[in-house]
Amino acid sequence: MRGADLLRLFQLFDSQFPVGAFAHSGGLETYAQAGAGLPALRSLLANQIALGWGRGELAAACLAWNAAGAPCAARELDRLASRAGAFKVVPAVRDASVRLGTRTLTLLRRLYPDEIGALDPRPSHHAVIVGAAGRVLELPLHDLLLAYGQSLLAGTLAAATRCMAVSPAQTQALIVDLQPQLADAVECVIAAPEDAMFTCTPALDIRCDQQGRLHTRLFQS
Repeated sequence: MRGADLLRLFQLFDSQFPVGAFAHSGGLETYAQAGAGLPALRSLLANQIALGWGRGELAAACLAWNAAGAPCAARELDRLASRAGAFKVVPAVRDASVRLGTRTLTLLRRLYPDEIGALDPRPSHHAVIVGAAGRVLELPLHDLLLAYGQSLLAGTLAAATRCMAVSPAQTQALIVDLQPQLADAVECVIAAPEDAMFTCTPALDIRCDQQGRLHTRLFQS
């Protein structure tokens, strides 16, 4: 990658990129209040990579990257966005995805008006925006998906340090442990994105739904 492209990639997935991702834990807070600790967190993240966002979100971003270069890009991205939403069975998760995607798109339009101006998939699910924006910003697919997966992993662990008895050093060790699995997931998604376009995390879906009814909580979802 050229230096400028690499810097764009860093900026897109920087934790300071102001789209509000820090406000969401994806059901982790429900696990925390049930007493889950480091072993459960490790298992949860491994399952997320294998059967959760390591499939559905990365596949949606990959397909969006491909579609953004097609002759009928707008129509293909709209169809993909509808599919991406259909896999999000928990309303809070689906709504969070659209909010994050909308904020990301709004900010990218301000930063790169010439490149992003015409991009407008509906609904604006985050993974679809990430993939399509990566294509029009000329970011390589493999690097984009690795960075996106790393950001999803790091975001969950940042939430864990706020609601579970785990330290930042422990979460960094988890990242190192899980990076080989994440790298393999990216390769599988690129090889067969349509086959990877699914999720199967029923326990996490239940926890995500329960989170909205916790007596006290730190996160929106």
